[in-house]
Amino acid sequence: MAMALHPRGDARTTKTVVCTPSSATRSRRIIGKMAQERVGVWVVDDQASFRRATAAAVAATEDFAMAGDCESGESALELIPDGSAGIVLMDIHMPGMGGIEATRRIRAAHPDMVVLLTSTYDVIDLPPGAADCGAAAYLHKEDLSPNLLARLWQASR
Repeated sequence: MAMALHPRGDARTTKTVVCTPSSATRSRRIIGKMAQERVGVWVVDDQASFRRATAAAVAATEDFAMAGDCESGESALELIPDGSAGIVLMDIHMPGMGGIEATRRIRAAHPDMVVLLTSTYDVIDLPPGAADCGAAAYLHKEDLSPNLLARLWQASR
């Protein structure tokens, strides 16, 4: 068994470490005399390589910070703190609970979260339910960039 640090700070015993909260979750950027909260980004994807690549894109995006990453929809539901706002980049196809159902549940529990569905599917090949699950947009994984992430955030506000 492994120990996973929960975003609220307590350790919980789990069979695998499924979520990695970032120390940047509550980071602030000082602009003159005014502090501005960064946009927290959660990445929910079963592929570790995509989670790492996304963390690099988020780090390169001004005013954005990684809040955490999860490898399943179930762990995202458990570990995204109550009252959270920000962005969830949600893979559509994962073992267990898929991204479409996880998006429905996250939006119900966290109405201020902006969920962006991600996958390698072409838009015309998206599975049923993708259009009405509460996601703000669909983002092809190859198109992820700091500029696009910032534009999608602004469009969803």
